[in-house]
Amino acid sequence: MRFITIHASATYPSMDIDAAEIRDWHLSRGWRDIGYHEVIRRDGTVELGRPADQTGAHVGGHNTGNYGICLVGGLKQGTKIPEDNFTPAQYAKLRNRMLAHHTRWPEAIIMGHNGFPGHEARGCPCFDWRAWRDEFLAELREEPIQLPSHWLDEVDVDR
Repeated sequence: MRFITIHASATYPSMDIDAAEIRDWHLSRGWRDIGYHEVIRRDGTVELGRPADQTGAHVGGHNTGNYGICLVGGLKQGTKIPEDNFTPAQYAKLRNRMLAHHTRWPEAIIMGHNGFPGHEARGCPCFDWRAWRDEFLAELREEPIQLPSHWLDEVDVDR
């Protein structure tokens, strides 16, 4: 795996949707399956989406070698405004899952959806994923990878 990407479902905190509902949304758009590999629900429950050995559909133009994890929530209630409204259970499970994936794919770069070229204007994943990633890596005593502003030229994203 080249990347592990964090997403938000862009739903309200009152909506405890699941992977089956997201799958239905994605199928209705003509996709062959849910775009994400995992969904972390409001209570911290992890539901599997696409198998890890299948290319996801979660970062247009950058899906090859990219494992997608979606946190349910991310919009201020009743609006389209991004908001960090994820629960402590979701953050605990995200850390747990990221530890497992980082152990499995230590070379994978941890990203947020809006960290990819062409996706910067998106609010997703609706929290400061860079600060979260840096704290996570600091706990592991690893230095975060500093990508130059033109990182797409230097990183083979389709590898």
